Amino acid sequence: MNATVSEGSSTSSMAGILSIVTHRILAAPVARVWSSLRFYEELDHKAPFLLRLLLPRPQRTVTSAKLVGDKTTLPYVGGHYSKQVTKLEPPHRYEFDVIDQQLPSDRGVLLLSGAFTLRELSATQTDLSITTRYASGIRPRWFAAPVEGFLCRRLQRHLLDTIQANASL
Repeated sequence: MNATVSEGSSTSSMAGILSIVTHRILAAPVARVWSSLRFYEELDHKAPFLLRLLLPRPQRTVTSAKLVGDKTTLPYVGGHYSKQVTKLEPPHRYEFDVIDQQLPSDRGVLLLSGAFTLRELSATQTDLSITTRYASGIRPRWFAAPVEGFLCRRLQRHLLDTIQANASL
């Protein structure tokens, strides 16, 4: 079964830090979803046009982060960012902090952290949430915040599509 039962998204903001969470219920066991987790930099197929147009282009993941404390450098065209695993609870939680960001298109947006949260609903269904936390100094906020939120949710949905396809194999 390859059906999406539901999908949702939420945005919250506190002291200039924004958090975008997108979730989807996948028709796959939690262990299969866990083994299908991918980061944007690891995706084999092309991102949607808008993401390719407006976001930095990843080149590939250099090292794999599999333990708490592990660091990964992610090269992009014209820069990089590095993340460190901060929490790992297989097959339910993977959290990381961004510890260095040097991207040519930062333009006032600073990635802070991210997380995958998996909740087993049944033997054949898993609720997967992707969280992205960032700070933005782009003004005016009334214009920038909705655009940033749209792009972040589109990126998260692209990840969810890939994870869902991999978990359904």
